[in-house]
Amino acid sequence: MKQSRIQSSNNDPKPAEPRYCPVILEPALEKVAALWSPARRRAEARKLKRWVRQLTVSAAVMERRLAEPAPTHLKFVHPTKLELN
Repeated sequence: MKQSRIQSSNNDPKPAEPRYCPVILEPALEKVAALWSPARRRAEARKLKRWVRQLTVSAAVMERRLAEPAPTHLKFVHPTKLELN
């Protein structure tokens, strides 16, 4: 009887090694950016800057709306005008 040999394939891709960077990042950011190239890091930084701006502006708008008093009453609209909408 011949025994079948189970061969481990050496063609399995190796996991990418983290790139060396002399700058120490926050641990949560380091987990995400460890395998990124410098170009990818710049692209992600641009995206995050846009997101920071959008979040800051939207937070300011929301705070301003929360500070405004709610309308005390609504304007009466006649039922015939409602049909036009």
